[in-house]
Amino acid sequence: MLSKKEICEAFSTGNFESTFNYLDENISWNIIGTQILTGKEKIIEFCIQTSNYFKETKTTFTLKNIILDKKMCSIDGTAEFINCENRSTFINSCDIYKFENEKLIEITSYCLVKKP
Repeated sequence: MLSKKEICEAFSTGNFESTFNYLDENISWNIIGTQILTGKEKIIEFCIQTSNYFKETKTTFTLKNIILDKKMCSIDGTAEFINCENRSTFINSCDIYKFENEKLIEITSYCLVKKP
């Protein structure tokens, strides 16, 4: 069994599969400015698509700050993606997680692409 901190760290670093058992059936994920996903099945589907993208790129995640209390966790960090053409994308991110009854019920993600 993963701790809340371990669940959040795994999700924020793209290790989605290890978190699937901790997702509430009615979870929502608001990726600010992009989309809102609702329901465990939709989020798992999106995570699998994202994982497949990560397999095609060299990905480096760096977690900077983790703030945790009984029901909430916030993680900010960076990610660098280098594709097969050796093009690099650098992202600053912050993920906010909300738990209820030991299940993850809400995720809010802010992702800002750093301009070259």
